[in-house]
Amino acid sequence: MVSRKKKVSEVSNEEDAVENLSFENALEKLEGLVGKLEKGNLTLDESLETFEQGMKFARVCSQKLSKAESRIEQLVLENGELRAKPFSENQ
Repeated sequence: MVSRKKKVSEVSNEEDAVENLSFENALEKLEGLVGKLEKGNLTLDESLETFEQGMKFARVCSQKLSKAESRIEQLVLENGELRAKPFSENQ
């Protein structure tokens, strides 16, 4: 009997490939998976697998956005001079 489960090394290679995608590529793949789910013609198992794949791409997008956010600085006027200030969501 052939198992449908993937080998650990195959899963690890796939996860590495997903992690190395650019934000734009990960978002494009996520949008494609969302489109498949929205059509509603997948089986339950296919829907769950597609959802799980989508969560991986969503996680990558979120991580890349967080990294970008930490690099953003705002220029603020302090005592008549412009100074760089780290980005903060609470502003």
